[in-house]
Amino acid sequence: MPSSMPTRRTPVYCNVYDMIPSNALTSIGYFMGIEFNFGGHEYNFTGVFCVEPKVGPPGVVFKETVLVGFTTKTDQEINQVIQTLSKEFTGDSYTLLTRNCNHFSSEMAYRLTGSRPPAWINRAAKLGTMFPCVVPQGWVEPPSAEDEDMVRDRETLLPPRQ
Repeated sequence: MPSSMPTRRTPVYCNVYDMIPSNALTSIGYFMGIEFNFGGHEYNFTGVFCVEPKVGPPGVVFKETVLVGFTTKTDQEINQVIQTLSKEFTGDSYTLLTRNCNHFSSEMAYRLTGSRPPAWINRAAKLGTMFPCVVPQGWVEPPSAEDEDMVRDRETLLPPRQ
């Protein structure tokens, strides 16, 4: 009789950051010790990059961690999701209000767990699209390209399991 291996359930978290008072932007935090982010630049290659969890990209302050759900995907399947999203979320497709790091985090969480982070996480962008006349001009400019040391080879986004 073949032995059945238990299904691995890995938690998927959304780390929430404050960029300005009363607003938050997100990144997915992984049990693997890296956190995936999405940011803009002027080139047609990935805007997805990795940082240390709960540190985030420059200029943000860690606020809280929200459990989105659990994934039963293998490391290879998780890496495939990241590879696919890295191709879909190019730096030149970033816009602060309609395609930001929250949209990336939401899509990644959905593809891994079937659930999305709470809607309140992206409420600043939602309000900005509803009232564009009150959004500061600086919010519509994409950020500069990420530092080279933050970009990792698409084939090695996930570190080896310890």
